[in-house]
Amino acid sequence: MSDSCVYVRDKKFGWLPANVVSNDDAAKTATVNVIVPVADAPDPSQSSETTQLVVKLKEYENNMLPLQNVNESGHLIEMPDMCDLPSLHEAAILYNLKARYMEDKPYTRVGDIVIAANPFQWLADLYSLETRKLYCEKLIWGSNKEGDAKAGLKPHVYEISSLAYKGLAAEGIDQSILVSGESGAGKTETVKIVMTHLAAVQSLAKPNSSDSPKESSAVVKRVLDSNPLLEAFGNAKTVRNDNSSRFGKYTQLQFDVEDADEAAFSGKSLPDCVLAGSYCDTYLLEKSRVVSHESAERTYHIFYQVLSAPEADRKQIWGGLDGKGFDDFKFVGHTDTLIIEGTDDLHKFHQTRDALGIIGVAGDKFNHLMRAVCTVLQLGNLVFIPDPANDENSIISNTDELAKLSDVTGVSVDELNKALINKTVTAGKESYVVPLNTAAAKDGCDAFAKEIYQQVFDWLVRTINEATSAEFNYGDDKEVEQFGIIGLLDIFGFESFKINRFEQLCINYTNEKLQQKYIVDVFRSVQDEYEYEGIGMVDLPISDNAEVLNLVEGKIGVLAILNEECLRKGKDTSFVSKIKTMNKDSGSLIADRLHRPTEFGIEHYAGPVKYDATNFVQKNMDALPMDLIDCAIKSTNDIMRVELQAVADAKAADAAAALTGGRGRGGKKAVTVGSKFKAQLATLMINVGKTRTRYVRCIKPNPEKKPRRMNLRSSVEQLRCAGIVAAVTVSRVAFPNRLTHETTIDRFKCLMDEETDLDEKKAPELSSKEEVEVMLTKLLKAKEVTEEGEVVKGFVCGKTRVYFRLGSLELLESQRLEALGLLARVIQRYARGFVAKSKFTTLKTITIAAQSFARRTTARNRFLHAKDRCIAISCWVRCIIAKDKLIRLREKKAATLIQTRWRINRATANLVKCVSAVVIVQKIARGSIQRPKYVEMVKEAEAEAKVNAKVHALQKRLAEAEMKWLQSEKLRKQAEGKVADTASAPAATVDEAGEEKKVEIISAQQHALIDESKEMLEYLRKDVFNLRAKNYLLRTDLAEAKNINNQLEEHNGAVTASFEALKQHANILSKTNMKLTVEATNHKDMVKDLRKEHKIQLFSYISETSKLKEEQRRKDELHEAEVARLKQQLMENIPPSSLTVESSRITKRPSPESNIRTTRNFFRRITSTSTLDSLANDGSSVNSGGISNRGGYVDRSLKYGYSMGTNDRDKERWNKKSSPRGHQRPPKPFSSLSSAAFTRSNKPSKKNTSTSLGKAATPSSSKRSTSKKVSPVPQSGNKKSPSSSLQSSTKKAPSPPSRSDKKKQPTSSLQSSSKKPSSSKSKTSSLAQKSSPSGSDKSSLAKATGKKK
Repeated sequence: MSDSCVYVRDKKFGWLPANVVSNDDAAKTATVNVIVPVADAPDPSQSSETTQLVVKLKEYENNMLPLQNVNESGHLIEMPDMCDLPSLHEAAILYNLKARYMEDKPYTRVGDIVIAANPFQWLADLYSLETRKLYCEKLIWGSNKEGDAKAGLKPHVYEISSLAYKGLAAEGIDQSILVSGESGAGKTETVKIVMTHLAAVQSLAKPNSSDSPKESSAVVKRVLDSNPLLEAFGNAKTVRNDNSSRFGKYTQLQFDVEDADEAAFSGKSLPDCVLAGSYCDTYLLEKSRVVSHESAERTYHIFYQVLSAPEADRKQIWGGLDGKGFDDFKFVGHTDTLIIEGTDDLHKFHQTRDALGIIGVAGDKFNHLMRAVCTVLQLGNLVFIPDPANDENSIISNTDELAKLSDVTGVSVDELNKALINKTVTAGKESYVVPLNTAAAKDGCDAFAKEIYQQVFDWLVRTINEATSAEFNYGDDKEVEQFGIIGLLDIFGFESFKINRFEQLCINYTNEKLQQKYIVDVFRSVQDEYEYEGIGMVDLPISDNAEVLNLVEGKIGVLAILNEECLRKGKDTSFVSKIKTMNKDSGSLIADRLHRPTEFGIEHYAGPVKYDATNFVQKNMDALPMDLIDCAIKSTNDIMRVELQAVADAKAADAAAALTGGRGRGGKKAVTVGSKFKAQLATLMINVGKTRTRYVRCIKPNPEKKPRRMNLRSSVEQLRCAGIVAAVTVSRVAFPNRLTHETTIDRFKCLMDEETDLDEKKAPELSSKEEVEVMLTKLLKAKEVTEEGEVVKGFVCGKTRVYFRLGSLELLESQRLEALGLLARVIQRYARGFVAKSKFTTLKTITIAAQSFARRTTARNRFLHAKDRCIAISCWVRCIIAKDKLIRLREKKAATLIQTRWRINRATANLVKCVSAVVIVQKIARGSIQRPKYVEMVKEAEAEAKVNAKVHALQKRLAEAEMKWLQSEKLRKQAEGKVADTASAPAATVDEAGEEKKVEIISAQQHALIDESKEMLEYLRKDVFNLRAKNYLLRTDLAEAKNINNQLEEHNGAVTASFEALKQHANILSKTNMKLTVEATNHKDMVKDLRKEHKIQLFSYISETSKLKEEQRRKDELHEAEVARLKQQLMENIPPSSLTVESSRITKRPSPESNIRTTRNFFRRITSTSTLDSLANDGSSVNSGGISNRGGYVDRSLKYGYSMGTNDRDKERWNKKSSPRGHQRPPKPFSSLSSAAFTRSNKPSKKNTSTSLGKAATPSSSKRSTSKKVSPVPQSGNKKSPSSSLQSSTKKAPSPPSRSDKKKQPTSSLQSSSKKPSSSKSKTSSLAQKSSPSGSDKSSLAKATGKKK
């Protein structure tokens, strides 16, 4: 099965698995069934179809198809170490890598090389803390002296870092790890993982052991946090990768390695290696990306981060960024990619700013760095057009952008304009200014932008190195003679595009140099493997790439010819022509006739590459006009000025060296990009050559960047570019195939027949190596060759593996195939016999079954006929018996019915009797229960009828009484009318008396009825009144409920409106709060400046007052001496009679106290409005009575509310005089004059103006203005002489007001006093009564108080 499984080449997929159908040895062809993945399927790796093809064997090595590594059942064998594969070739590596990648195993080992396939997802278990500890314990602190320590571990990048750490600690040899791969393969992330593991090894030492090194967490953090900076300034989005490194870097981790003897003496199994710092070198930054990039790509991340920063940060960096976006800068342009690796540019900006702060780039340094970046952005916005006066000249059309560039650089507009559109040409000792055309001016502007960014990047790298290198940051630096190095090289992989430029040439040249060292290291690893297995070393031919390197870096190579063309300012076409002419004999140069004049090709180790030499000469010269450099040196940006000054100095030194070097061929050397890069690369190879090198090859499985999907063609191309196939070729050139001892015995033991089979008794005594050697010696007898008298076998048996020479394993496989074919024929014979016997047995069984069925059917039919006859007879007999039984049952049924009917009638009669008896009993019982109730009801009805009848009678009597009363009233009126007429007739009187008696009787009855009816009506009226009261209460409650409801609705509406208003007010307050926060910040800065100014003025004022004091003291001494002298003369010359007169005159001389009053009058004069304005405007000095005021200090004292008061003694005297009737006035603080009291808008009266300051400084004034702000001055109990009162007052310079005092108006003093306790209120009221201000003061005081309230 395994011999028919092969691989065939395919243009679309690289290699495809196939099964051999037949071979044609004559035509050297083979017919195979190829398994082709379905391209249109959702996952092509999971869907496939089979196609039959005829392949030519001459197109394959040794005219043989490469075998698949499959087991007996035909399934692919997956190996963690591909050196263990039986057949190791390009296709086997590709499909083994694919099998592991589909199982989320991104790492695969090829000897000492680790292949890392980018999983495009974070596998947490793969990088957990337990995994780190496992590799450290097994590979660093483990004591596995037998065999390979990696045998029990899965392939991982941690094994590379662990072995590098152990090699540095145990052997003391510097290590280097080379990580390579194309863009998007995960090089940068792999370097991060390795660096993180190396930094954490010292903290993963065995617990509770002496192997735990000391901590250096600060250094580790600084080293790891420097990575985001290089990513921000050196990474960009490309078509292949969103975070592609556009530069190469070699990071050297510096370790403080403990001495091995000291570690052994202290009982440590391994010396300590403490991470002390790091140093980084960078190579070949892609400067062209600064000025241009593809539409689907982005420029460097830092530009997008700056433009995405918060508005406040952008304004702080440069005001020109306010309101700007990506589209406003041509070097950036529009982009649809706003999130890189799950993080937006705003978050990345904060990370970059924090990382810069860690390395010390903050404040002005940070602003200068960001402004240099903004300078590059602004250079891209300049537009050059032909000069209308001369088309060969150019001008800048958008002068506003030029003004912005001047603002951000600090260089004048005229100097920038002159440097951008002109060029200074030096001829001998004379210089000429030559105008530039639009193309040349634009090229110069772009070159200027690229140079600025290059210098900024180099400055950042140096700053990082200063912050992380062990020489500057490690505490024990003086005790370390030399630091151990583990270098991490993150270099660009081999590149081959449709159009390859100068950058691709430099990148591929780098990979050729690394490939040369890689082949040497692989050759050395093969030697180590053969020595370990105990195999004698054989001659291994190495595929050297020296010819390619000679073509690139030789004396007549590409770089040398390019430098020569740059010296003579040649063209790209002449450069290509010289390459093809001078290197026509080189086998690595591809000179195709179909090439354009600027095209040539080079056969690299990874394949042929065609280069387009357009602009090669210009890019190699990297010419930057000195005018622009001189202009940048004048910039106010420290970074640009210093870095470009260094560039100018370097250019001047190179020019001087070129002039002094002579005019010979080797005298004048061009300092070009190619020569500098060649020197850097040579230094890198020297540094790497001093170390033990380990390799990590990164593979990008698919361009779509999706997990668990592998593009076979791109993957195999990356394997070729990474040199994996070349390494396998070197390792398998002498022994192409190898198998373990156990696998060899299992596969080829079937070839041993009875004659050649091993003796079963002796076999257990032999080791696996001896058993394999005996077996293969007999089986590969035909492959033995005699060379120089020695027999060379077709295999070599090592300690653990068997190495087969070319063709040996294929011979064994063919013999095995033949042996398996013989065994297959035997199996087929037995199989065919078994099939025939099975068929006969089946036929015999079927025949017997048919015969049995026929016999059964005949017997069954006979049985059924007999059964029918027996059933008929038995049925006739049963009918006779049933008839007799039926008759008996009918008779029995009739008797039963008669009995049933009689029983029913008897039971029914009994039931009727019982029911009638029960009814009678129930009737009697219910009657006895209901009869008393009925009697009660009858009584109630009778009583009710009586009441109704009585009421009816009363109503009737009432009606009759009313009628009678009416009649009686009528009669009475008639009788009253007739009284006068019938008074004389006695008969009439008697009749009338009889009538009156009748009326009185009737009226008495009527009155009784009326009284009874009144009572009844009163009762009814009360009842109606109660009902109306209840009705009224209910209506009142209803009205109140309606009012409450209306009030609630109104309240609800008011609450809703209030809520909306509060919401709006809250928004307004939030905005106001933000404004106040900004204002508070500004006021804080203002207060700081004012405090500094106050301290300076205070110092000068104190020094001035000390001088004045000394001068006043001298004057006093002179005055006292003069007085004494005059007294002496008077005593000697003047008679005693006139002595009293003269002494009185002498005593009337002005005393020091009068001098003080004079000084106060002077202050009273200068505090008028006009004098204060003049002092505030010109700040001139005032001299009066020996007192000078310099620098306008009076104006500042008035501005900040300073008190120009006197000393404590004067204050006490003033308080005594101000209190009425000699009463001791409580101590009051002198009022400090607020600047608001002297504003012109108040327009105070002449009296108030002239006395405003005098009230605070003159004790004779009893009035005080309460509208002034009162600031307490500390009272002192020390008494001073009158002569020093002014001097002591000048020493007390009060501090400037606080920020809150500045905001308060003059009314704030009154407002604050109104909130104080009663004692303060009484003091304020007494002060107001005694001060008695004028009308204008009262009005201003009332207005201020009203506003506060």
